[in-house]
Amino acid sequence: MTRLLALSLVVAACAFGGCDAGLVGDNNNNPNDYDPLNPPDPPFPDNPFPDDGTCGDINAIVNGITPTIQLVVDQSGSMSSDFGATNRWDAVYRTLMEGDGMVSRLQSGVRFGLTLYTSNDGNNGGVCPMLQNVQPRLDNYDAMNAIIGPAGPDGDTPTGASIHAVTDTLEAVNEPGPKIIIVATDGEPDTCAIPNPQNNAEATIAENESLDATARAFDKGIHTYVISVGDDVGANHLQQLANVGTGLPAAGGMTQAPYYVALNPDELVDAFGAIVGGVTGCVFTINGEVDPAKAGQGLVSVDGTPLEQGTEWVMRDSKTFEVLGAACDALQNGDLHHISAVFPCGVIIVE
Repeated sequence: MTRLLALSLVVAACAFGGCDAGLVGDNNNNPNDYDPLNPPDPPFPDNPFPDDGTCGDINAIVNGITPTIQLVVDQSGSMSSDFGATNRWDAVYRTLMEGDGMVSRLQSGVRFGLTLYTSNDGNNGGVCPMLQNVQPRLDNYDAMNAIIGPAGPDGDTPTGASIHAVTDTLEAVNEPGPKIIIVATDGEPDTCAIPNPQNNAEATIAENESLDATARAFDKGIHTYVISVGDDVGANHLQQLANVGTGLPAAGGMTQAPYYVALNPDELVDAFGAIVGGVTGCVFTINGEVDPAKAGQGLVSVDGTPLEQGTEWVMRDSKTFEVLGAACDALQNGDLHHISAVFPCGVIIVE
């Protein structure tokens, strides 16, 4: 007998109200006719795993949405520190802008903006924070590159004050879709009033300013993610920022949000990719667990077209899989799309 374990499929961006899912229906496969409450039949055989049975059955319509992502890059002097075969600043630039960088690849499906932030000895140096801004919009590579391309690291790290300013920028954006701040920083925060904390009390003031700014952003509907470029940001502060940035208490409790530490350029690429993939409709979370080593036995399709495991979709961990390449690009174009996936009983870990 075939055992059925229903796994609920949720696009990461659905947390922002960007998609709908419904029951299996008999709709046809014309994308222009998709009904979120009546998805087409899955494109797989009626009994795809005759020797094992089907224990994971996912069928849903998702509504592609365009996120607004402000990339907030720490321009402090320590970003010139070694980072593998390059330095931290150049690694961030290459990840975002160079060749097949994230912005150049995704700019037509993501409203990217850019903020470089630093200070010259806080309030003692005049304007604080010192910001170079590019407003978020589609196809924004040239404007962003004109700012970050000739820039370089110098100064301090007023992270909290900068997040406050970026929040004001994003609050004024009226386009539909989620609003995201991604902060790439390599050091503990300081403030405009205390540009170089000298003791634990002053360091705590600076950390709390960053947490307060991040909480304010969340209250305005803006999620914040932080990437530590190197290992100079304390794990406790990173965890608190991650929690507050997604609406959890700073201490987290039973649930802790993921945070990101990149120790080399490859890990930096992975960190940005994990965050951006999670808000552009290409990362899917299942209610249950799949053995990643056996996930290739499953079947995944987008708009009725089966995808190749390993090149067009991959398991990121036991609970999430990611759609890659052209199929991911399609999911980001703002139209309705049909997602189907089935997994045999042997790859499901039942909780």
